Amino acid sequence: MEELNILPKRVRRLAIATGIASALALFPILFLLYPALLIVGGIIQPRFPSTGRWILWAGAAMLAPPLIMYDIMLFVHPEGRAPLNTTLTFPPATILLVWCYAELVANGVRRLRARRSRAPAEPRPIGWGPWAVAALLTSYMAWDFGGLLGWYRGLNLYHLDAGARLAVSIHLVMLLIVVALDISLVSREVKVRKSRMVQF
Repeated sequence: MEELNILPKRVRRLAIATGIASALALFPILFLLYPALLIVGGIIQPRFPSTGRWILWAGAAMLAPPLIMYDIMLFVHPEGRAPLNTTLTFPPATILLVWCYAELVANGVRRLRARRSRAPAEPRPIGWGPWAVAALLTSYMAWDFGGLLGWYRGLNLYHLDAGARLAVSIHLVMLLIVVALDISLVSREVKVRKSRMVQF
């Protein structure tokens, strides 16, 4: 089972490449947060399998909304001519992210099939890594969403265009992702504690 916990080298390298490409595309916006999660997760995953996987999934999930938002703004509803560096960096970052999603999902399906073929095991306790990632993302989203609401109210006084509505929608999706991560960690911790109580 240990081999299944460690992602293949090609998936880890793909995650790191996706993080670097996304950092270049989003620079200087969010370049230190979501892409960094993919890069750090890809580096530490062999040494910390569970924590690294959580960080990879969190980074991939949180990176999709801003990339999609900027892709739509640049290529579907362009306002003027996009800078050359933006036109060159966003398509590769988006393609790599989609490829990274496909690899992570395929690996997750393989792990689920392997688990079903084995006897049910006791739930494992959660390490500090996933809790730290969840705390970081929750704090960031709480701070970011407060600023976003103020920005939204300011725009609403004059004219709320399609780009502004899209930005609010994307932030709501990101908030839902973070809430889902928090709920999954809490529910798993509850299962671990119940299992320990049954043993005693």
